[in-house]
Formats: sequence, C-alpha cells, structure tokens
Amino acid sequence: MREACGSGFLVVTPASGRRARLRGTRPRAATPAAALGRGADYLVVGRPITQAADPAAAADAIVREMEGASPGTSRAV
Repeated sequence: MREACGSGFLVVTPASGRRARLRGTRPRAATPAAALGRGADYLVVGRPITQAADPAAAADAIVREMEGASPGTSRAV
C-alpha cells in the first residue's frame, strides 16, 4: 500500500490477541506483533478484549506483545 500511496499513508489493520481465538471468524486477522512487523501503523482490536474474562488484562497482554514487535513500530493508544 505504501508503494502505491506514499510513505505518509497510514495502515490500519485488524489484529487479534491470539490467532486461534478468531479462527474461522476473521481468518486474515494477525497477531499484534505480526501486524506491526508487516508494516501496520495502527491496530483495531475488539473481541479479544471485550470478550475476555478480564478485559484489562487482555488489553495489557496485547500492548506487551506490541512492545515486543520490531523496534519503533508499536503505537499503543
């Protein structure tokens, strides 16, 4: 996308807390680290947090995974 649209283009992509959790419902969703590693600027994460028994812990785990992605790619908001 960046080749076609330029370096200022922002890439927003769905991501799951764990790929297996969404298998069959959103087969193209990637883990946060994988999505950031492939060039995503921002991640959309819903069900892995909202459907978790402990949503705060689930969100924290996702942020920790994002922080473990390639340096400089994590943009937790």
